[in-house]
Amino acid sequence: MSFPDQNTFARHLERVAYPCGREDLLRHATAAGGSDDVLGPLGALAVDGRYDNFDSVWAALETNRVQRG
Repeated sequence: MSFPDQNTFARHLERVAYPCGREDLLRHATAAGGSDDVLGPLGALAVDGRYDNFDSVWAALETNRVQRG
């Protein structure tokens, strides 16, 4: 599985109403046709995480990617 770029995530999350949690992100990305490459990293976000905007989602995704190697 490859890690999509920021624009790919943004496209799949453009209709998200912030603030939101991981389940909202997954629901919107799925509805937008997100592939496993998009849904996998979103699903790896903290269950209790709250995101105020797309930038906070992207920061969390990047942090997870670096930590997982």
